[in-house]
Amino acid sequence: MREIELSYTVEPPAEQLRERLTPRSILEYADVYEIRSCEPTDDGAEATVAIDGTEMTVRFSPLENGYEYRFVDGGMFEERYSRVTVEDGEEARVTATARYTFDSIWSFVLDRLGAKTVRRELELTITNLLEDVAADESEPVADEPERADGGD
Repeated sequence: MREIELSYTVEPPAEQLRERLTPRSILEYADVYEIRSCEPTDDGAEATVAIDGTEMTVRFSPLENGYEYRFVDGGMFEERYSRVTVEDGEEARVTATARYTFDSIWSFVLDRLGAKTVRRELELTITNLLEDVAADESEPVADEPERADGGD
C-alpha cells in the first residue's frame, strides 16, 4: 500500500475553506472524475464517478474538520482511502491524504507509477479549493441602488 500526504499552510480562514468542502466539491476539485451522481446518505454521501468510462462508487464520511472517503467498488483500486481536512490555527492548514493499492498482480509496480497521478489529484483538490475561496473573495460587492426619491 502506498500513502501520499500533502499539507499546506494557507491564508484563507479555515472556516471559509471548510464551508466549501462537500463530497461533490472534493470530486470536482480533483478535476479527474466524471461525476454521475452524488447523493446524501444517513452517514455521509455516496457518489458514482467515472474515469475513462470505468465507474466507481465513492463513500464519504464527514469529519469534524473535513471528509474522509473510500472507493468501495469498481475501478482500478484494490483499496483507496482519502481524506481532506482543514485545521484551525494562526493560519489554516489544509491536508490531503491518499492511501491506495491497485487491483492487479502488478500492484507493487503500479503503486509506484500511480504515485504521480494520485499526488497530482491531491494537489489539484487543494489548489482548486483555494482558488474557489479566492474567487469568491474577489467578486465585487454590489452597491445598494440609489433611491430616486432621495429618502432613506
